[in-house]
Amino acid sequence: MTKPEWHIYLGEIPSSAKENFWVSFESDPGLKKTKSNIYGRCLPCIQNLYYQLKEGRTEIALGPAYNCWKMTAVVADIDQCLALLNEFEVKFPRGHVYGKFGSGRANSSTKVVVFHAENEVDRDNVRRALSECLPCVNKSGKVLISRACAILYEGILGDWRRWLPITPIKNPEKVSGVLERIKKTLFWAIM
Repeated sequence: MTKPEWHIYLGEIPSSAKENFWVSFESDPGLKKTKSNIYGRCLPCIQNLYYQLKEGRTEIALGPAYNCWKMTAVVADIDQCLALLNEFEVKFPRGHVYGKFGSGRANSSTKVVVFHAENEVDRDNVRRALSECLPCVNKSGKVLISRACAILYEGILGDWRRWLPITPIKNPEKVSGVLERIKKTLFWAIM
């Protein structure tokens, strides 16, 4: 029995002209990791942060967020997102990869391709691959690394490079804003 070719498969691409949307991708045609992570990893992680903040804790036990990595390639537009995924597929057809592309911000002048990893070895492998592929698509593009959902964690905990499995809250004045953002996220997750 021959092994099927390795590909990066895309989730549903919105048909509207809306500028802020995300499209999932994965090297599994059923997007199994992506789908299982939504309710099995991501939602519990966000709930964990929410409950700790609601309790008024002065430090956060990161749990799975501590081993959640995002390698983000910044590009000009959706066409460059697709071209980067194609370049990655051609040059690095191995292993399991998953993530999303697009933008969560309306009227953003750039788009991003975000690869996810759950350990430092995968993080470093994807970062190296992206660093090789990105100049073929966008010579001025850059690869950024972050830990956890930066939009939720970084504002209150500071730079991810200084995080520990239990990290003190550095900016308590931002906690109420994060709680509001999480409430909105959780509301849409149960809809």
